[in-house]
Amino acid sequence: MNLRIIVFLVIAGFFGSCKKDNGSGHSAHGASLTLLGGNNQSGIYGELLSDSIRLKLTITDSSYPYALKYVIVQGNGKLENLGYNSSGYIPYYAGNQGNIDLQWRLGCNSAAQTIKFYIYHAAIVNSLGQPSDGEQPLDSVTVKATGQPPAGWGRSCGFDVDDIFSFKVFTYDNSRLYAVAKGLFYSDDKGINWYPMANVPNFSDVADAGFNSKGWLYYVTGSHGVYYSQDLANWQNISSGILDDRTPTAFTVDDSVIFVSFYFDGPYRTNNNGQFWQKMVVGNGSQRFYLIRRHPNGNLYLFNDFNNLLVSADNGADWSSAGLAYQYAPNLDYDLEIGADGLLYIGADNATISAVSPSTYTGVVHSYYQWNGSSQAVNNIRFYNGDVYYLVNSTPAPGIYRKSLNWGGPIDLGFDQAIRYYYIRNDGNFLLVADALYYKN
Repeated sequence: MNLRIIVFLVIAGFFGSCKKDNGSGHSAHGASLTLLGGNNQSGIYGELLSDSIRLKLTITDSSYPYALKYVIVQGNGKLENLGYNSSGYIPYYAGNQGNIDLQWRLGCNSAAQTIKFYIYHAAIVNSLGQPSDGEQPLDSVTVKATGQPPAGWGRSCGFDVDDIFSFKVFTYDNSRLYAVAKGLFYSDDKGINWYPMANVPNFSDVADAGFNSKGWLYYVTGSHGVYYSQDLANWQNISSGILDDRTPTAFTVDDSVIFVSFYFDGPYRTNNNGQFWQKMVVGNGSQRFYLIRRHPNGNLYLFNDFNNLLVSADNGADWSSAGLAYQYAPNLDYDLEIGADGLLYIGADNATISAVSPSTYTGVVHSYYQWNGSSQAVNNIRFYNGDVYYLVNSTPAPGIYRKSLNWGGPIDLGFDQAIRYYYIRNDGNFLLVADALYYKN
């Protein structure tokens, strides 16, 4: 008969002990674990170990289903090839015995790293992989490894970058970094190790976030409205007046006013910290709105779904077209930021970046477009040390460009993957996103 073996992911503390460990082969209780390989390896923080962890599950009593789970005892690494299904567990199908191969990606916070594997009767394990109180495992094995920091670029630990469109790194006072990555995370070591923020409602639904000047943190979710906290410990939903909070398209935190817009509804503003949101009437036949920004002169700007730049001089009560020519924002707009020089920096399709005066809505245009059959965009505009940085995507020469290099680039960072996002730390060093988040050691 086929036997279903269920592997649960639980990253937590030690869940109990067993007298048998590492290949006892003892099956008096119906099942046993044996470690066939992958123990005592060495590797680089954030990287996969060269050899997989190989476990053998021996079944002597096939009248029971069995549950295999693991616990990270030391380090903040993870197992990569678990293949979760929608129920959160991994089914294995075997006869009376089976071999299981698992890839271990080392953590970044400890030289000594340890994983413990347990086998239980499945009937005593709940859907979260937690055994009933007092239940002891039938068998267990321990796998150890040693990690060391990378030389050069290293992969950060703590989250995956699954959705680049909502991924974001930001800070309040430069002493701690924060990230939106299907949740809210923080790092106290400049982006090497990341940890989930505690007690965040609808954690995995966080879509964007930002601080005001008081250090109050606000975030918008994919379908549960807007939240904020004054102390980063107690959170309050502030969504009164929002009719349809699905799929945010814009979110801007101002000291006196907060703005948000959604794919099916908006844009909204609140000047009483979310006690009530008022829908703004933008007009121009628009249905969706993006990139709401405030200029130091008080004007508000946003783009609508017709690629028009709109401006409001009365805090969003009335809006009009800025009359921006097509050459400054061709096809689609991916970013809008306002520099210390007061210019509007617009990243657009056709690998185009523009610097436009808010008084004339004219300025300079630079395009890096070279036809290659792909959409080429400029986004991720940032200001650092008096310079303007921006990301050119999908051209034959993609990467981070900068204004002070005569609008040239890409900058050579010694990074050999396509950059999908970047963040400049206050020390001038970069965090880069490719298949994951990377830091320079």
